[in-house]
Amino acid sequence: MRKLLAMAVAATALAVAAPAAAQGWLSINQRQANLNGRINAGTRDGSLTQAEAARLRSEFNGLVRLEARYRASYGLSLSERADLDRRYDALSVQIRDQRHDADDRWDNNGRRAWTPINQRERQLDRRIDAGLRNGGLSQREAYALRVEFNRIARLEAQYRRDGMSYAERRDLERRFDRLNYRLEAELRDNNNRLG
Repeated sequence: MRKLLAMAVAATALAVAAPAAAQGWLSINQRQANLNGRINAGTRDGSLTQAEAARLRSEFNGLVRLEARYRASYGLSLSERADLDRRYDALSVQIRDQRHDADDRWDNNGRRAWTPINQRERQLDRRIDAGLRNGGLSQREAYALRVEFNRIARLEAQYRRDGMSYAERRDLERRFDRLNYRLEAELRDNNNRLG
């Protein structure tokens, strides 16, 4: 009876300790499953557009291919594991940002809701910082993107002084969209060269 009781206590201790240990470092397979699940959830709940989900899946699949190349050469070294961790962290940030951006918010007139300039700047800064950390952007590219953003911010301030019209708001949206596409293109080009 004591033996059975001791085994039950040990099993309970392991059951409690396992989730606590899992909260720290996740294996690459666990991270892949987690990221893939978040993309799927974003598609299901509408927080990711089809284009955003496709772009994120493309980056995700690129990381899976990179991991396969690393593993093909005698398994993962510590530096390769660190590189994958950095890249998965950056993708995780992108998924979070894309799922919480204003693309799916609409005003009462059926137009896309306006995202304040400071919120757009925070989103852009996070994405640029992630690109710098994972090697997807060079310092020069990040600087050029921020310069362009500042031009748009000055234009928005000018439009607001005179009372922003619908046409001016659309102009700013087009400029923000072009900047966003430019950032995505830079990240894609550099990730293709790295991977």
